[in-house]
Amino acid sequence: MRKAIVLVFFLTLAVDLKVTFAQDSLVAGHKIIPQFSINVSTENIGLTYNYTITNGMGAEQEIYRFWLLPPSTVIVSNLKAPEKWYIGVHDEDFLIINCVASDKNIKPGSSLSGFSFRSASIPGIISFYAEGEHRLPKFEPGMATDSIPGYSDLTPYGPGVVGKTVGPILPADPFVAMAFLDTLISYKHDAASLGWVGQEGFVKQLDEKLDQSRDQLTKGHIKQARDKVEEFLKKLENEAKKTEKDQDKKNDKKWVTSEGYALLKFNAEYLIEKLDEQITKKK
Repeated sequence: MRKAIVLVFFLTLAVDLKVTFAQDSLVAGHKIIPQFSINVSTENIGLTYNYTITNGMGAEQEIYRFWLLPPSTVIVSNLKAPEKWYIGVHDEDFLIINCVASDKNIKPGSSLSGFSFRSASIPGIISFYAEGEHRLPKFEPGMATDSIPGYSDLTPYGPGVVGKTVGPILPADPFVAMAFLDTLISYKHDAASLGWVGQEGFVKQLDEKLDQSRDQLTKGHIKQARDKVEEFLKKLENEAKKTEKDQDKKNDKKWVTSEGYALLKFNAEYLIEKLDEQITKKK
């Protein structure tokens, strides 16, 4: 469904070999370096996801659109975007965020904040699509518009780039403590591979806390398992504060980026909350 929607949305971007200019002169919108920073805050109802988008110094194009692709089952509300940017839900399938004025594009080496929405769903790893401003293909009447190899097939969504960031994901229902702990462990591994959590020794320390929690849970020791997740969370929070003060991640310094922090913090807190409920029921 999603692919079909996107193909329709990008109908004007596809073209056959009869384009009015040579295909080898056609540059796609992938010469950008999108980087996401995220702040997730607790509201009275649900969480607010607030994004800052940076276009890296080595980029050759300006970012003029990006999409966030959470699962279609996620509900979002209170959508906000900076001046001259549009944010909306496309057929209840994904978030489209477009710039409507070229002077507000995100230039190489610059950032733009103020993209936000609210959701009751906790953070997970989602895909994003971003596109740089570029010359679009032109058509003559009657031309086929199905494909340009190396352009319209560059990603499933268009001639830009895809990657991973943090966004709302529905937790499994019903809650199963061991399964959710395994999800948290998996998120920690993914965060390390994506560069959101770093320095081998620190990653091993986080692994140890979650492995210890799993061992306790296997034995039926819910409180002890909960305490190990709490220790994991404290280690994470301490390093996240240091990373925020010192963004230099060279040598062997530990780090936790905003994406890694949002992903692991809120999932750890959710697990602690659910384990607390089980402890209370046992009393």
